[in-house]
Amino acid sequence: MIRRPPRSTLSSSSAASDVYKRQSKSASLSKDRYISKDFMAMEWDGIWTKTWLFAGIEADITEIGDFFVYDIGRESIVITRDENERISAFYNVCQHRGNKIVTLESGSFNKISCPYHGWSYALNGKLEHVPDRELFEGGVPCEEKSLKPVRVSVWAGLIFINMDENSPSLETFLGPIIDQLKPYKFEEMNLVKHQTVDVLETNWKTVRDNFLEQYHVDFIHPQHASFVDCCDAENDLWPFGHTRTMVTSPVINPRYPMPDDPPEFMQDYLRGLRLDPKKFYGKVPEIREAIQKQKRVIGDELGFDYSEFSDDQVSDVLQYDIFPNIFMTIHPERLWIFGPKPHKSDPNKCSFTKWSFQISSQLVRDEKKGLELLPGSSFYEQTGMRPEHDIFTREDVIEGRKSFTITIDQDIHYLNDMQAGMHSKGFESALLSKDEERLQHFHDWVDDWVSKESLWSRIG
Repeated sequence: MIRRPPRSTLSSSSAASDVYKRQSKSASLSKDRYISKDFMAMEWDGIWTKTWLFAGIEADITEIGDFFVYDIGRESIVITRDENERISAFYNVCQHRGNKIVTLESGSFNKISCPYHGWSYALNGKLEHVPDRELFEGGVPCEEKSLKPVRVSVWAGLIFINMDENSPSLETFLGPIIDQLKPYKFEEMNLVKHQTVDVLETNWKTVRDNFLEQYHVDFIHPQHASFVDCCDAENDLWPFGHTRTMVTSPVINPRYPMPDDPPEFMQDYLRGLRLDPKKFYGKVPEIREAIQKQKRVIGDELGFDYSEFSDDQVSDVLQYDIFPNIFMTIHPERLWIFGPKPHKSDPNKCSFTKWSFQISSQLVRDEKKGLELLPGSSFYEQTGMRPEHDIFTREDVIEGRKSFTITIDQDIHYLNDMQAGMHSKGFESALLSKDEERLQHFHDWVDDWVSKESLWSRIG
C-alpha cells in the first residue's frame, strides 16, 4: 500500500506564513525535553504564560456571579461573569498577603472574599472592602490593590485565557480554524461528560505526541481497522503549532482484507439511519457514500440540519490540534476536547481531561423509531443538568472502572511506559517517520515559542 503524501498548508497571516517558510531547522526530540526541569521552566516562561489556553466553557458561567477556577502549573485563575454580564478573569490571589482566595472548583458568589482576612472584591475585581481599614497607615490604594486581571476571550462557547497582557488576539492565534469550524456550532452543543485522570506518570508532551500521529494505530487500536482509514489521513500544518488531520470514515482500513459483511460498527450505523445492513453484503465500500446521503435525510426528520457541511464532514472524523495542549475530535453531532496539563513542578507528571459535547438528544436520535445519526449517542445521558466533573486515577481506567472510550483507554495504558523509557540510558532521542509529521511540527513550534525571538512575540 502506497500512502498519499501528507498535505501541508499555511494560514492566511502573511507575517506568520513568511516566518514559517523560513523555518528550516527541525526540533531535536531528545529525551531532555521530556524529563528536564530546565526545559519545563523554559516552557512555563515561553508557552504557558504567553499563549492562549482553553480554560472552560461559557455555559458554566451564564448568570452574574457564576465562576469556575482554572489551574495551570503554579497559577490559579478565577473566571466569572461580572455585574455587567461580561466574562472576567483574575489571578486567584488576594492582594493583601497573597492568599489563594477561591478554593472551590466552581460555584456562584455575589462578591469575591478572601477567607483569611476578609478583603472583598467586586465581580469585576475592584477592591471594595478592607476590614479595619483605619489600621493601615496611609490608607489602602483600592485601585492598585484590586485583583490582577488576566486576558480572556471566547470562541464558539469556549473560554480561553492568556497571561500575557501584550499578546496578540485569540483570533490571530487561531487563524483559519475559526472559519473552518464555524458550521459545527460548538456553542449549541451540550456538555455531557467531564472527566479527568488526575495524575499520569508522564510529561504533558508525551500525551500530545500520542495524539499527533497515526503510526501507532494499527498496533494498539485494532478495532479501528473496521471503521476508519488512519493510514491515509491527510494533514494540515499551520503556524503557532496548530494542525489538523482528516480521517475517512466509515471505511475499512485498506491494509486489511475487505469483508463481505459490514462490520458491527457499520451495521449499527446503517440501522440507525434506516438502512438494511444485509443490502450491503459484498458492497462494504459503498457504505460511506450511502451514509453521507442518508444522514441528510434522517437529519431532516429529526430536525438537525447538515446543509452547511460537505459530504466528507458529514461522515468523516476531523481532529484539530490547538497549540499547546488541546486536541478536538469532531463530528457534526459531537465534539470531544482532550487536554493534558503540566504538573506544577514535576516534568514526569501531568493530568489529562476530556470534555464531551453532543447536540441535543432529540436531534441525534429517536429511540421509538430506532433512529440514530451517530452510533454511541445513547452513551451520553442528557439530564438538563451539568454533569459532575468526574476525577479519577489511571488505575481506574486500567482496571475498567472508568473509561474515556476504548481507544483513549488503550492510549492511557501505554503512556506511562513511554515516559519511563525516556529515562533509560539506552535511549537518547526520537526518530520520526513521515506519518509523524504533525508531531514534528508541534515540537518545532515548541522550540519557537520558548526561543527569545519567537514568532508570537514578533507579531505582538
